[in-house]
Amino acid sequence: MADIAKCNDALCPSKEYCYRFTAPASIYQSYADFSLEDDEMNCSYFYPNGKCKYCNLENDNHKMSCPIMKIQVNL
Repeated sequence: MADIAKCNDALCPSKEYCYRFTAPASIYQSYADFSLEDDEMNCSYFYPNGKCKYCNLENDNHKMSCPIMKIQVNL
């Protein structure tokens, strides 16, 4: 059970990457209406769940082709 107010906005562009939407619910789960600004991708209550929006890996892991992944080569 998530001890937070869950979001139920199915039209949110960041719903797959927000813990408020993806957290497992319980019988006594509370929900709230969180609204986006017109020019924002996330609302002010966005809670990242660790899933990358570019390569879809979880727990802050990334594929080598992910634009987030940075490689440093020391010669």
